[in-house]
This record gives sequence, C-alpha cells and structure tokens, in this order.
Amino acid sequence: MDITDILKQAGLESIQLSLASGDHLFWTGDSITRMYFVQKGLLTMVRTLESGQEVAVQRAGPGELLAEASLFAERYHCDAICETDVECAVFEKQAILAALSRPEVSFAALKIYSRTIRDLRGQIELRNIKRADDRVLAYLALLPADGEGWREPGLAWTDIGRTLGLTHEAIYRALSRLVREKRIERTENRYRLLREV
Repeated sequence: MDITDILKQAGLESIQLSLASGDHLFWTGDSITRMYFVQKGLLTMVRTLESGQEVAVQRAGPGELLAEASLFAERYHCDAICETDVECAVFEKQAILAALSRPEVSFAALKIYSRTIRDLRGQIELRNIKRADDRVLAYLALLPADGEGWREPGLAWTDIGRTLGLTHEAIYRALSRLVREKRIERTENRYRLLREV
C-alpha cells in the first residue's frame, strides 16, 4: 500500500499529469496548491544556492511523493525538473490536509513515512560503504529473498545506481566482479548471495 491508496480510500480523487523529459513541474517561488505522486519516470528537485551552485535535494521515482514537506509550506523552495518522461497522480493540497485530520488516515500515512525514513537511513549507510562491489552486495543483502534465496531488485540498475551514488558503469563492473568472485550468482534480473554478508 502506498500513499495514493490511503488517499483514495479516504475518498480523494486524483488527476493524471504527463510531462516530457526536461520539463519543469514547478519553479522556486510557485504557490503550493497540489501534491504530486510519481507513477512513472524520475524528477529531481534542485535548489540554487546564492553562489549559483545547484544542489539536488530530492530525486523522486515511481512510488514516491514529491516534496512531501511542501504540504506544510506556502511556496516551493526548489525547482522540480523531469529527468525522464514523467507521469504523476495529482492531489489537491487542501484535500490531503483535510484527510490527514482523520486519525485512521494520519495513522496509515505515518506508517508509510516511518518506513520511508528507515529506508532513507539505510541508503545513507549504503553510501558510506567505500567499495562499489561491497555497496552493491550490501544493497542486494537488504532485499527480501524467496525460499531459494533469490532476490529481485524490481528497479533498473540505473535507478538503483542513483540510490547508491554509483554510475551505471560502476554498477555493472561491480556486479561482474561479484559474479566472477563467486560472491553472487545471477540469472536474468535475479540474484542470489553465495556468501554471508
């Protein structure tokens, strides 16, 4: 269950929005009247510092709510730029705030965001691992395994690379090294650990 399921169960309606790669979803200073749930593609929120340097403060992909902290702000403090073609479910901000005043809705949302915080902490710990192959192996170890020990990432490795702070090339070199060193085995997009992590 994700946040859109909770909002729909609470009676909220969404509209669909499609954007092309390179489009802005919103700009710094725009009024916040809607919330966006990413269904397809990747968006990056970018803040421009006084020096002119741009800093990515969030990357949101499928299954993620973009700029959830904006629910309690009046104006955006960042630009949201589509890195790919994007599809979003769009909810009215005031309707979400009204729904969250209901205990069952806020409790369900709190459960989701507690899980999100846990996952973000895990991502930070993964990024602290120095070697790329050890980082990829640790990521695989965190995935649920079936009865035979096979794990499926469920995302493209390019998307996982963003989470791990690794390039596409570094990910594939690490996977090849892990297979060559018999630390994992691979079949299509399924992986099994051959040593304890």
